[in-house]
Amino acid sequence: VGLDDEELIVCDDAFWACRGGRPSSVEARQRVVYNDAYGQVIADWLLVVDIDELIFGDADLKAVLDAAPTSRDLVIFPTVEAVWRAGDDLNNEYGARLARKAYGGPLWSELSHCLYPGAGAFFVRGLLGHHMGKYAVRRGRAGVAACIHEAKQDGAPLRAARACDPRNGRPVWLLHYDAIAVAAWRAKWDRRLATGDTIEIGRRRRRQQTVYAKARETGDEHALFSRLYSLTGAQAWILKRLGLLLDIAPTDRPLQN
Repeated sequence: VGLDDEELIVCDDAFWACRGGRPSSVEARQRVVYNDAYGQVIADWLLVVDIDELIFGDADLKAVLDAAPTSRDLVIFPTVEAVWRAGDDLNNEYGARLARKAYGGPLWSELSHCLYPGAGAFFVRGLLGHHMGKYAVRRGRAGVAACIHEAKQDGAPLRAARACDPRNGRPVWLLHYDAIAVAAWRAKWDRRLATGDTIEIGRRRRRQQTVYAKARETGDEHALFSRLYSLTGAQAWILKRLGLLLDIAPTDRPLQN
């Protein structure tokens, strides 16, 4: 991940033993790690992203955070979700070349059903994964709890600014690889099924899990992956016309993680 040993903290058995044991759910482990990091951070901000996420675009991250109003201790990076083009190699990790944006306008559920016939019930605001984004929170604020998609102070959500490039006012996106590639996606759902780690997943994620389990039994998981994460030409055209599609071609994509 490009970090020195002094910078990288491994969440191994010793790490969890010092923190009362390893929580059973992914979400509970995330909260422990995020809050542990917030308690130790020496930078002005703590940026919360996961291994399958990165800040997308050529905006300078320091400039983005410096531009946040002093009345805001939280900056939200809205989610875009990586997807493949029809015909691309779905086994190529982080090989997606497009990203769909969340859609929060009227009839968002109907749009998903129209775009993805038979699969619309798996989507929330146009995405299969989370649509709430991730965030940066200012260091040293009393009573702050680092949650998964936001930070709270004394139990109440912090007032947030949206991440924007100060040069042009454009959004600065969190690029989420909800499915890194077929093998990683299969391993994720296999682990969830084996451990029963479904405590905090939502209704639509449970639907995804159910249909995945059936596809796994019949050997159709590759076809399911393609159906969910690979856009046909028509789907891509519609999303682009609606302003809901980004080009994230890996060859010219700047990364910040």
